[in-house]
Amino acid sequence: MTAVTERALSTAGANVTYLRDPHDRAIRRALDGDIDAVVVISNDDHVSLRLALVVENVRPGVPLVVTVFSGIVASQLRRAVRNVRVLSMADMVVPSLAGPCFDDRLLGVSRWDGNFAGVRAGPDGPELVPIEPNVPSRGQRLLNQLGSMLNPFEESARILMAGLLGFLFILLLDTVVLATALDEPLVDAFYSATKTIVTVGPNPIIDDGPSWLKVFSALAMLAALAFTAIFTAGVVNRLLDMRLIAIAGRRAMPRRDHVVVVGLGQVGLRLCLLLRELGVPVLAVERDPEGPHVKRAKDYNIPIVLGRGGSRFVLRRLCLHRARALAAVTSDEVENISIVVAALAMRDDLRTLLRAGRGDVVNETSSLFKIGVVRDVYRIGGTLMAAVALGSPATEAFLSDQTVYLIGPDGAIEPFESDVEAAQGEVAALGDGGS
Repeated sequence: MTAVTERALSTAGANVTYLRDPHDRAIRRALDGDIDAVVVISNDDHVSLRLALVVENVRPGVPLVVTVFSGIVASQLRRAVRNVRVLSMADMVVPSLAGPCFDDRLLGVSRWDGNFAGVRAGPDGPELVPIEPNVPSRGQRLLNQLGSMLNPFEESARILMAGLLGFLFILLLDTVVLATALDEPLVDAFYSATKTIVTVGPNPIIDDGPSWLKVFSALAMLAALAFTAIFTAGVVNRLLDMRLIAIAGRRAMPRRDHVVVVGLGQVGLRLCLLLRELGVPVLAVERDPEGPHVKRAKDYNIPIVLGRGGSRFVLRRLCLHRARALAAVTSDEVENISIVVAALAMRDDLRTLLRAGRGDVVNETSSLFKIGVVRDVYRIGGTLMAAVALGSPATEAFLSDQTVYLIGPDGAIEPFESDVEAAQGEVAALGDGGS
């Protein structure tokens, strides 16, 4: 993204000094002259924080634009450094990814005037249109919860529910048989069946009953014992497993009208959270069980499937035939392409979204395959960083017809070139090797 920011600044007429992995002495030398702004771009918050503090120490009060993901680090940086604008790469690009996931007519979504708005192509260019988050009815929520309970996703949950449902079935069957065969009141029959099944003690009436009833009661006790063992095994497995998908609740497996987000990095996590705010059920797929954002996503009650997103075995388990969309947002562009191609092979009308960064591989692939909507996140984020460094009040950006548009705090939409075409100045860009 540093290269995109540098190119956008140069296009706008600014003189750019780029320092890659700079040490303190190099930063001091670069800031000796006339500097109108400093841009710090890094994938690691601690690197951004250190570089920002060095710049503030060398040139106190210089306009500073810094990329930080963590909200805590961002708030502390704002308190410690004057004249700083803190941006997150994820927050800059996620609205452009969420728009097509929510509605295929949208270029992006925006928070404006305290509500959500969608960015849509209009007769006079892109425009903001009001959108309403999805609000499922109580009936839909109830059906989703019942589906998750009766057909749970994880193996440990299947074992647990099989044991529980089997035990309840035996209890109900034994109650009905006792009430019918012995002409007992329903409450007494339920009480007797419960005593028998949990092996507290036999029902004395059965001792004088017909032989078939004794055989049935014995088989019911053996079956109940087996289902109890299965239920216990399920409980133990649930306690020992990571339990990334719940049997019921907000972390239950969505099975209809959901968005599958493959890649649980900074962008993937923020995309899941924004889609949930829009009322869209989400399901995250992550290949690394030790990934830094897996536990955070679990704390946010986001259901997570561990596995490789391009695997057909994994994709079969995601209910793609009823999904709203699939977004491949890993940091590897080639992997994103393979994920989308594999998903489209299973459902050719699936709405797909692909996170891209450099374009060459995507352009070659799109000439051979239909790969859906492509979002160049580096171009969107880098251009917004450049605009902010040049003094633009823009808060969001999106890409339309190969042009990056900026959204101001008042909802005004302008293309980047016309917004800063008269800009002049000296800008220092500091970045690490991975940005």
